[in-house]
Amino acid sequence: MSTNEGVDLISNLPDELLAAIISLLPGSEGVRTSILSRRWKSIWMHSSHLSFDQRQMLRPFIDLYLQTTSPYKRLKTALRRKVMPREEGDADAIGQAAMLINSILDTHSGPLTSCKIRHMDESCASGEAVGWMRKLLEQKGVRELSMERESPLNAFRIQNGQRRLEEHGMTLDLPFDIFSGFEVLQLKNYYLNTSPSVDVPQTLKTLTFIKVSLPPVDLQGILSNCSSLENLTLDSCGFRKEVKINCPSLKFFKICRMTVNEIVISAANLDVIEFDTIVSNPQRLDLKAPKLKVLRCYNDFKFERRYYSASGKKLLTSMELLEACRDIQSPQSSSIANVFENLVTLSIELDLNNVRNVISLSYYLRSCPHLQNLEINNKVRNESMDHYSSVFNDNGDDWLLFHKHFFWQRRVHFECINHQLKTICIRGYTGKKLEVEFVKCIITTAEKMERITICFVDDCSWAQATATFCLLAFPRASRKLSIILKPGIEYITKDVANSYRIVNWKRSDDHPQVEAMKSKRNIKEYCDN
Repeated sequence: MSTNEGVDLISNLPDELLAAIISLLPGSEGVRTSILSRRWKSIWMHSSHLSFDQRQMLRPFIDLYLQTTSPYKRLKTALRRKVMPREEGDADAIGQAAMLINSILDTHSGPLTSCKIRHMDESCASGEAVGWMRKLLEQKGVRELSMERESPLNAFRIQNGQRRLEEHGMTLDLPFDIFSGFEVLQLKNYYLNTSPSVDVPQTLKTLTFIKVSLPPVDLQGILSNCSSLENLTLDSCGFRKEVKINCPSLKFFKICRMTVNEIVISAANLDVIEFDTIVSNPQRLDLKAPKLKVLRCYNDFKFERRYYSASGKKLLTSMELLEACRDIQSPQSSSIANVFENLVTLSIELDLNNVRNVISLSYYLRSCPHLQNLEINNKVRNESMDHYSSVFNDNGDDWLLFHKHFFWQRRVHFECINHQLKTICIRGYTGKKLEVEFVKCIITTAEKMERITICFVDDCSWAQATATFCLLAFPRASRKLSIILKPGIEYITKDVANSYRIVNWKRSDDHPQVEAMKSKRNIKEYCDN
């Protein structure tokens, strides 16, 4: 068999492909490829993406500078550099790294479509961070930019007389024409200072704030003046009082890992909303999104005890959203009820074995006449934190007119289940009675159903898995239905013999077929897929 030893296959690639490969490297590393040969000397200048990490560019010199100079002195030096720029030979290590970034940007001949810069506090204080943004927008025509200050907010210990200086190292004083001139912009770890203006031309379509702090009025001012904005993400931002959004052009909105008193969203064209670990007052949640098609609600329940508040704020679980739509105690139309009228996809975290959650889900399904895709992450809450658990709990169902296990049997007339629902995915499935009855209801009543995917928890017993397995014998309302049962990888490893039986079931006419797994390797490949 012939080999290609000694053949330089990389150099045989076309320049366009080499430039694409170099664009995956950090900016300074891409520049270093120019020493390989005469041909490589200018290839990096045509890469479509540049990535910079200021600290890594001159790491040994910067580390020495950080060890020998106090943060206070470094920031004072950076502020002086903003007023009186120094020559390269006179600059400190951080200033030299900033000059190197400028040099690479000036030398790059494009076209440059995207850039990512991770910089130090001193580059905020010196104004170099804003200078890079202006150069990328006005001189290089970059459309996608990610800017990150490497230190989290409040990283320095605040001492007398130093707060104002530290704020210079955290604050991004950004002219609105620069802010809104990019099509895609991500900012992380900043105090943002900008003055929205209706007279400034803007093309911003996607905006992501991660650990960004600014007054709520400024957020709404930004949104009001970004008439092209379609995608907005707020992640761990410092809006303690309220998040108010009024943006007719918005189509996607995600808010995650935040604590706020009030959430008010008005977006006539919003298609997708995602809530991920939000602490708020459910009574002060107001959503006006009549065209909403996708709603997702996730939570990291390990933070529930930390976030619990007697003042009305609590972890905004899927159940809280459901009950905001229609209160169980006294059903009434809600200010957010209209968001469910056009839902096509619903992803929630819900304990399907909790009676209160099940009732909420049933009301939810009645409010979603056009629902086609349902995803449930079957997570169990810490009941000790649930102030309703003394009345509505997993075992106490005396208040029902019938036993809880008959709940889904008595409530089979849902428009979305009977005539709209096409796919269901349940993760964290335990095989308990209420879960089994829910899946049975879907199998026997959903006429349009195409696929049911059930992902078991690892500690699900074989008896519970068998109870689910027996559901395959029930008559199916849809002849297109495929039922996929997936045990957890840990369960498969412990009980391979029984795991052969939990497989992908497909129905062809009236004859169920079983696709058996013959080896551990096949089982692992099945779970990976």
